[in-house]
Parts: sequence; structure tokens; C-alpha cells
Amino acid sequence: MTLATMQRIIADFHARPLPILTARDEPIAFVRDMSLAVVGARRSGKTYRTYQFVQDHLKRGGRLENVCRVQFNDHRLSDLTKGDLSSIDDAYYALYPEKRGREEVIFIFDEIHRIEGWEDYVLHLLDDPTHRVLITGSTSRLLRGEIAGGLRGKNMPVVLYPFSFQEFARHYAVESDVVTSRGQGHLRKLLRRYLQQGGFPGLLDAEERLHVDILQTYWDTMVLRDIIEAHPRANIPIAVFSNFAQALVARTACPFTVRAMVVGMREAGLSFTAETIYSYLRFLEEAFMVFTVPIFSASEKVRQRNYHKVYAIDWALANAVAPGEGVDPTRQLENLVYLELRRRGWEVSYFRTLQGWEIDFVAVRKTAGRTRRMLLQVAYSVKGTAVQDRELRGLPETVRHLRADSATVVTFNDEASADLDGVRVDIVPAWKWLLAGDAPPAT
Repeated sequence: MTLATMQRIIADFHARPLPILTARDEPIAFVRDMSLAVVGARRSGKTYRTYQFVQDHLKRGGRLENVCRVQFNDHRLSDLTKGDLSSIDDAYYALYPEKRGREEVIFIFDEIHRIEGWEDYVLHLLDDPTHRVLITGSTSRLLRGEIAGGLRGKNMPVVLYPFSFQEFARHYAVESDVVTSRGQGHLRKLLRRYLQQGGFPGLLDAEERLHVDILQTYWDTMVLRDIIEAHPRANIPIAVFSNFAQALVARTACPFTVRAMVVGMREAGLSFTAETIYSYLRFLEEAFMVFTVPIFSASEKVRQRNYHKVYAIDWALANAVAPGEGVDPTRQLENLVYLELRRRGWEVSYFRTLQGWEIDFVAVRKTAGRTRRMLLQVAYSVKGTAVQDRELRGLPETVRHLRADSATVVTFNDEASADLDGVRVDIVPAWKWLLAGDAPPAT
């Protein structure tokens, strides 16, 4: 690759108009002397979030020429190596020599982690106080592990999930009117669409008949690029991996153990070691394709001894690739609530009472010197005495035991409040809960 090629890549970005986009809510801002990483699943909108960052830069009076953007999936960079990375700032300053050391320059690198050894180049750029570095990636190793370690603690990561319900409503220009009957009707209709479609940005304006095909294509690409190609030394047999991964997402919002899955796969005639399946689970989590949730406990032994629950990066994606009947609407709604809690920055576990009643989510967050705890149950509907009893019966005991701040049951459309043994439980429709943030929704 020549210096002239890199200059053309930089100049091409400056010549093209910025895309029209729907604003995302996840804030990103530089920390002094640190790079900033926007990480998340493939196709979740990381590239467009950096375009939004550039647009915000321009609104603040910045100039587009002060942004050096390189996308490492550009075919012109297919043979780029670690030794070639210095050509980026060389090419930029050959185009704009007057800016060196005098003006702030923002370097934006999409998927730079494809280049082995790229961390040293980012650290080199950060040695200059006029440089800011923003990177994107579809691996959680930018949050922890060898990549984060290679940046020597000089990286601030931000996780970007697919569209929230608030962002989904913004894209379709639906007002967040939770008060009037008309507004509530629009939000119920939108929530139904959100449940069916999921939050991946690429589906927002695609024909509904194409949604499943698009999601299956996303899954295949994630498996190929973020699993198979990302771990060449693992020599992953696609048949074994696909069987495990699809069986796992079929358990979305359900308990699972690797041991039980190994037994089932061996009964199907597949050959592998248990250690291999643990590695595959780690690869899936690193690629943000699935998340595993432990039981709530201060004891690591208790967390490891009990089963975990599994959630997908997108409930519609899980439904599209799961074999058989897919994922039912109640479990999709539970997956949706889980992702929203993660999006809001809560640490999430499940809980099981002494009587064996399960609480879907114990959400914990440390703020201003104190620990907040919320309990959430998810049910598509709580109509009927038997359903209410099943969903509510474990909450009072758990509120007192964990000293939780609130207990909420999130439903598709039911709304009420109840006093159970002196504990207030709010039953809230998802379309209202999703728009309320962490504040208790008005009833």
C-alpha cells in the first residue's frame, strides 16, 4: 500500500457528504490522554455512531478536515500490516501540514483490531497531545483481555447496543406520549413492531418480508467474521459450532448449563470436548452475540455452581436463527428488558428464593456512594389470578432480603399497582417502562 493510496482514502472521506442518520442516545466523549472505543455487535450501528460524533464535532464549530477517518474493511487496505499503520498520520499531515502540532486532529478507525499489533500505533498517536483517537470494534476484548491490556489502560470503552425503544420511536417519528389514549395506542403498535423487528438499524426501513433473511445473513456474517476468522488457531468445525450456537439462542431467556448441552450434542452424534464448548461460549460472548447471566450471590462458588440464563444481542435475531418454533413472545420481551437494563448501565443477575421462586432480574448499580437494587419480573400479561400469583409471589420476600429499592413487573400492556405484604409492586407496560428511564413510571 502506498502513501498516495492512504491520502486518497482520507480525501475521499472529506469529499463525501455525511450520511443522514437517526440520533443515538449513548453518549461518547474523549477522556484526556486516552483513546475512545465504541464496541458492540456487528451491524449494531457503531460506524453511524461515529458519523454522529463527527456531526456533533461540526456543530461545535469543528472542521471536517480535522477528522482523519479510516475504515479497515476498505478493499484498498486488504494487505495492510502493522508496519504500514504509520502511513495514516504521514498521509494526513502530507495533506494538511499546517495542522501538525497546532490543531486538534481526531483519528477515527473502524475495525482497526483486524490489524495485529495495532495497539502500539494508537499509543504512538496518543503521545501527541493534539491527537484524539476513536476506534470501533465488534469484540469485547476491547473492554477486557489482551487487547485492552495492550492499550495499557489508555482506552475508554463504550458499548453500543442495537436501537433502544426510544431510538426506535425517534426513527419512526412516534411521540413519547404515554398519557393520552391516542399516544398510548401508537406506542402499543410501535412496541409490537419493535418486538417483531428487533433493534438492528439495518432493518428499520427494510421490507418486512426480508427481515428474517436479513437477520439470518447477519448471524452468518457474525459467525464467519467474528468467530471463525477471529479465531483461526481454534480450527472451528462449522457443524459443531453452529449446532451449539443455535441451540444456545433457542434457550433465550431460559436456564442452561454447558454440561447439559454437551450431553445433547453428543447424543446427536457430534464429537468434541467439553473444553471446546466452553471456548465457543466465550467466543460468542466476546462477539456480543450472546450474554450469560448468573444467579445473584456474593459467593463466586454459588454463582458458578448454579445454572446461568442466556440472552441474545437481539431477540428478533434469536427468533430468526433458533431452530424449531423459535423464541416465544414472552421470552423475546424478557430479552428486550434485559438489554435495556444493560443499556442503562445496570449489572444484571437473576434470583431464586428459598421456596424456589425465580426473580427474572436483580439489577444493581453503584451510584453516589450507595448501591441501588431493582427487582424486575417480565410477563407478557398478568391477567388471571394464577398468573399474578406466579409472577408476584416471590417479590415481597426478595425485596426485604435484598433491601431492594423497587419491584416492577414489566408486561406488554397491563398496568396496575399492588401492595403485597407491605411491599409496593408496580405492574407497568413495556412501552411506558422503556421510555421512563430509571425513574419510576407514573401510574
